Amino acid sequence: MHNRRAVVVGAGVAGLASAIVLSKLGWRVALLERRERLKGDDLGMILWASGVRALRALGIDATLDVGGIPVDRFEIRTEDRISSSFGGAVLGADDGTPSVTVHNAILYEALVSRLGPDVEVYPATQVSRIDLVDLAAGDASRRWDADLIVAADGIDSPTRNLVTGPAPTIDAGVVVFRATIPAHRAPERNSDAVEIYGSDRRRFGYADLGQAGACWWATVPGGMRPESPQIQHELINRWFADWSEPVGKYIAATRPSELVQQPVRFVWPVPPKFHAITDSRGGLVLAGDAAHAVAPILAYGGSLALEDAVTLGWALRRTPESIPDALATYDRVRLGRVRRVARVSRRAHSIASGGGGVAKGLLRAVPDSWVQSQAASLADWQPPR
Repeated sequence: MHNRRAVVVGAGVAGLASAIVLSKLGWRVALLERRERLKGDDLGMILWASGVRALRALGIDATLDVGGIPVDRFEIRTEDRISSSFGGAVLGADDGTPSVTVHNAILYEALVSRLGPDVEVYPATQVSRIDLVDLAAGDASRRWDADLIVAADGIDSPTRNLVTGPAPTIDAGVVVFRATIPAHRAPERNSDAVEIYGSDRRRFGYADLGQAGACWWATVPGGMRPESPQIQHELINRWFADWSEPVGKYIAATRPSELVQQPVRFVWPVPPKFHAITDSRGGLVLAGDAAHAVAPILAYGGSLALEDAVTLGWALRRTPESIPDALATYDRVRLGRVRRVARVSRRAHSIASGGGGVAKGLLRAVPDSWVQSQAASLADWQPPR
């Protein structure tokens, strides 16, 4: 596969991981990123055991290289009781792989550091043209010819329409506020990851990030708030004022400037395919949220993005003589996995979206063993061989 050219559109987790994989296979890679700097967000995230395995396949250790904190226990609570609780170890029971919490910026740095010498990075590049006849990507003034284009340009990917046609983006009707608190200000904590369900579709979760501090997220109904960070902080205090500790401690330890507000959206249904073949016998493939922005309630986006890259590399190694055959194999392997995660994520979103105490009632009714089995079944992915 030497002298083959790939263009990766987007330098998020999926794009960086794809560039790493292609470089290891001997491809020359142009990595196009619309931002001026390759920099991760100052936020936390969960990498499930499947994502940790994918990261390992890229040559990155989630704990040693990224500072990931293995999750001892996952808890789902209502405001007055624990609804479901299970040890993090059960999710990686087959091989002992932990699920971990990581700081986005540290994960991002680890991925950037693994980019090979054959990866050329082009920041501040807004891709506006994809040519599927003579395969190439370009902005207003430049063009990059390719044998393969990896579109990892996020949930609003304009490239997705070239592969699947219009794919509906669902507005969840809620907004999430997220923050990372530095270690010296973070509340006392353990290695549990906790999410609390309240009334009126409100949720609050928190997790440890080790030396990077602690992260929390608060989901509330409505759209993006136009107020200043100071007012937003005061509103969050008001919305969660009657919730039991440590919710108030996390909010109080957070400075308004550390708040990040994000809309909650997802793509449904999952597109019927993730690739398109060109007349030149090359192809275009979607990765990460551009392919499958699942409902984010289970925080599977990062893990799925890493899985995509590892599976793409495996498919290209399996049939190195034919890009179309490799992409067809990629689709065949990934579609079933992604659809399963998307179904469970959407079901969880539907439960959480029930107003008037519906979510709390359903959580009380769902057996603890069912929640554990669903979580374990999603985390069981292994890199294909």
